[in-house]
Amino acid sequence: MVTILWSLCGTVAIALAAVCGWLWLIERRDRASLMLCVLGVAAASSGWVELGFLHAATPAEYGAWHRWHQAPIFLGFMAVMVFAHDYLGTGRVWLLWTIVSMRSTVLVLNFLFPVSFNFVSIERLESMSVLGEDISIVGAAVLRPHWQMFALASLFLMIAYLIDAAARRWRKGGPDARRKALAVILGIALPLLSTIVFTHLVLFGVVRAPLSNLPWFLGALVVMVHELGRDVILARRARLELMELREQLAQAERVSVLGQLASALAHELIQPLTATAANVGAARMELESEEPDLKELRAILDDVERDDSRAVDIITRMSRFSRRHAIDMQPLALEDLVQDVISLIQSEAINNHAVLALVMQPGLPRVLGDRVHLSQVLLNLLVNSIHAVESRPIDARDIVIEARVDDAKGEVELAVRDSGPGIPDNLVDEVFKPLFTTKSNGMGMGLALSRTIVEAHGGRLWTDRTSQQDGAIFRFTLKWAS
Repeated sequence: MVTILWSLCGTVAIALAAVCGWLWLIERRDRASLMLCVLGVAAASSGWVELGFLHAATPAEYGAWHRWHQAPIFLGFMAVMVFAHDYLGTGRVWLLWTIVSMRSTVLVLNFLFPVSFNFVSIERLESMSVLGEDISIVGAAVLRPHWQMFALASLFLMIAYLIDAAARRWRKGGPDARRKALAVILGIALPLLSTIVFTHLVLFGVVRAPLSNLPWFLGALVVMVHELGRDVILARRARLELMELREQLAQAERVSVLGQLASALAHELIQPLTATAANVGAARMELESEEPDLKELRAILDDVERDDSRAVDIITRMSRFSRRHAIDMQPLALEDLVQDVISLIQSEAINNHAVLALVMQPGLPRVLGDRVHLSQVLLNLLVNSIHAVESRPIDARDIVIEARVDDAKGEVELAVRDSGPGIPDNLVDEVFKPLFTTKSNGMGMGLALSRTIVEAHGGRLWTDRTSQQDGAIFRFTLKWAS
């Protein structure tokens, strides 16, 4: 039964280690998952070694297995300490390094001393029945009392570290802080203390029982996995809420941009509507004549239809751009997307005497992206450029949109270059931060959201500081559509 139980515990530990290792491979910055993987491997290895010395037939065989027991113990303790350090965020670093140094010393001496760190010699073994199975325990042995006290001191320092870090976390207040503190104290520190007391009572012959750290290892692993799983669920919920807020901000920013372009867009709409009204008046006059000219009426209707299509196209573009919209990745023709944005911004550019120029490499491949969100990025950059060149003379207000292919990276790079005053060096890293703005009526979210959108498309958005020309250059990349 002991063999079955220890094997089952080892299987559970390996399974948890595999899951946590897979999570760490997905997100390499998640050190907690890595530590849980290490602890799972340590627990399974500890169970395997313990089965070795529990079934040993001679003192020499018992000692050989027991020597290797220190390796998974070291790994397990280090994984628990690092996990607690990251999880609580309140541990004393100097104390952590002291414990690591002491436990490293124990591990090294364990393989330098004859037999093991704990025993000078094992004189004889005894047999006892546990859960219906006969196992071997130490009947008589010579310990290393001074070194044993050194190891015991390191273990009590571990407990002190855990309790101190938990207490400092508790004092930060809040239900989450207190829950984490209680989880470490009740799930790791107190069981560790119980294991230390039990193990040393066995080593010093006070209690006749088999040596084992597997229950504590497995218990700590389960507690840590539970806490990590809870944090993962909460983090996922927070990420979903953050995505929702970002989408709301993106919509608000799109509406804000359209608000800035309102007068220009209204002017665009007035032109076809005024032309339609004039054509309707001309048609009525023609119909009131004694012999209406059908050819002239057809020409008037063609003009009305053309003006109506133009107005509908303007309204459709505005509606599509302002509507709330989740990212929908589709293959896009970059030329069409750029032309759509230029049609929205053209009147604003004309009103501000800004000259838009388009320089696009022939034969651009289709890119993978969301038309509305990428239009928002380009429109934000163009609106910023129009505002930037307002301080320049009327004949020096130039804005250039460039697009070129990077065959080596499988990307298309777009650039918006203007002849404005440029970005001061001390603000280059600030302009992409949320709520940072130099405009009196700005939200400070345009560039921050634009970078988020581009990164969600697998690209990059940055300012070009290598150019020696006046003005600002913003560049962003998009992946080719496969």
